[in-house]
Amino acid sequence: MSLFRLVASLRGAAILLSLGLLSACTVVVEEPRPGPRPLPQVCTMEYAPVCGQRGDLLRTFPNACHARADGFRVVHRGACRADLRPETPRICTREYAPVCAVRGRRAETFANACMARADGFRVVHRGECR
Repeated sequence: MSLFRLVASLRGAAILLSLGLLSACTVVVEEPRPGPRPLPQVCTMEYAPVCGQRGDLLRTFPNACHARADGFRVVHRGACRADLRPETPRICTREYAPVCAVRGRRAETFANACMARADGFRVVHRGECR
């Protein structure tokens, strides 16, 4: 056997051996696992209204924490101006401090001034209507 044939057959054997080893190998790709889910945002019941914005949507929230928890950016303190957004319900406390309020000719007693204003009434005096 000539030296050329011997080298060629050794090369062939090496190539076959390499292909055999490569085909027996498996590639494991570990994809990154998602991190732990963020804990839900817990907000206080403090009433310090803010105006929040997400895109073109403006919305009044009871406080900045609630706005951020819903994905809104606080644009200013206080309720959003009515001329910039549709009317949204007012959030009132449940404190009992009765007031007499009127709308047109109708007088009604409310638990507190906030609830009267939320229903579109104007407070005329403290205490129940007579």
